[in-house]
Amino acid sequence: MEALHNDGIALLGSGEHPYAAEQVEELIALSLKLPHPDGIGEENRLGVGRILVDPVDVARGARGIEPAKVEAPEIAQMILDIVASEQAMAFWADCFGLEKLTVGRAQTNFLHEGDGVGWHNDHESNPEYRISIVLGLSDDYSGGDFLAQLTPEDQRRYRVNRGDILVAKAEIQHAVSVVESGRRMSLVLFCF
Repeated sequence: MEALHNDGIALLGSGEHPYAAEQVEELIALSLKLPHPDGIGEENRLGVGRILVDPVDVARGARGIEPAKVEAPEIAQMILDIVASEQAMAFWADCFGLEKLTVGRAQTNFLHEGDGVGWHNDHESNPEYRISIVLGLSDDYSGGDFLAQLTPEDQRRYRVNRGDILVAKAEIQHAVSVVESGRRMSLVLFCF
């Protein structure tokens, strides 16, 4: 966790995070059952399976913008019961020296060959986000690296394999490089 405290980002392997291998396998099976329509914005090509929609996104509906919605609430709740359990959230809060951490948005991201995610930080979608947690759900792909721009001179590249977790402060600029082959699948929690 030294990297997390020094750099605001860390890649954790199996046994270094609160999810057992059986839970990861269950999350994969559940995530595959979620509808995941394509596209978010102009620079991002990916399928997104909604698990929990941010209140900021829900408020868009009041302004005439079509809000995102959870299309399979029963499956979404089963996923949340695992990833946002009291034990798991206490673990993540402790990692950042916080008293409490709450999931504000959760989704699965499916990237196929030619798909990628443009540069952004998670504060752009909600300035209250403090932490982003990315759980790798596949490893049968090439490309699709998580890119983090810590400073203008320090860009890092991470491969988030099945069962790995990348955890980062929400203000870090990041992107996902284009998937060259296969399918990159991840489950992402945006927390405040």
